[in-house]
Amino acid sequence: MNRVFNNYEPFYNMVLSTTLLSNSVSDEFSQDGKKIIEFIGKAYRLDNDFIESCYEIILDDLMRLGRTLDQKAVYADRLYGDEFDNEDSIFDIKGDVLSAIEKLGEMQKSSSSVNIINPGWFDYSHYKTYQANVRYKKIEIGASTGNVSLTRQAGLLNALGIGCKQDYTRAVLRLTQCAYWGDIPAMYYLSLVYKLSGNEETSKFWHNVATVSDEYLRAGITVLPNEAVKKITDEERVQYVYISSICQDVIHSFGVYDIDFAFVEVIASSSLDYYEKMKYINNYRSSNWKDVTNSSVRPKKINKLGF
Repeated sequence: MNRVFNNYEPFYNMVLSTTLLSNSVSDEFSQDGKKIIEFIGKAYRLDNDFIESCYEIILDDLMRLGRTLDQKAVYADRLYGDEFDNEDSIFDIKGDVLSAIEKLGEMQKSSSSVNIINPGWFDYSHYKTYQANVRYKKIEIGASTGNVSLTRQAGLLNALGIGCKQDYTRAVLRLTQCAYWGDIPAMYYLSLVYKLSGNEETSKFWHNVATVSDEYLRAGITVLPNEAVKKITDEERVQYVYISSICQDVIHSFGVYDIDFAFVEVIASSSLDYYEKMKYINNYRSSNWKDVTNSSVRPKKINKLGF
């Protein structure tokens, strides 16, 4: 139990990612749930024994709490003043996940302010049957709003081929979008996807970026201290600067918590140098960076009708 709390983030994301698929008990769901738990465990470089323990806790013990109604019943059953044990705390994690998933369906809107997610997709007041392909399509639609959790989930499913054809290229795209938006779990996942696809060098790159982000990004540190700089390459340090600057100057400054996919495309572009990218990050509100993506469809000639 103590190891669960020492590895809170990967464990929480194991619970989140499996619950996003379903809250019903079936062999197919259990098999896919194990794939997800193993993937996340390996991304964080956890040992096999602990990953096995996570299978049992998440796909057996915590399945007793499958609905938000169950969560409320468990909380109500606790007597005031009683000490909570580790099992209580683990059930609280599942309860937090159920509440977080329900909120995904409440506020996700497209740029036209039309709700493109049916709230029922993420309504966990009742049980959901498991159809991997249907679930994947709904998560992909949710990801199109820029929600970080759903975009990361889509990338994870692409990497594993759950509900869709296994596609490392698509997984890299989705996880990179999250990584640039300061999502540390996506950085670890991205490292593993590159490793699975045979690109050890880029895998190491992203693992190092994830590790330094784990330590400094949460603290709001943009300029890394010398002891951190000595442990990573110049390229890894520059990548951290892009990500931390986006967090400070775009996400937190302007409250842009949903991923701006077009902006990520600009900052991830190999056609721009460091100073150009930092200029766009520092002047996000000016929208000058949109010229980079718009130029790819700009016509060379204008006809008599003006287009």
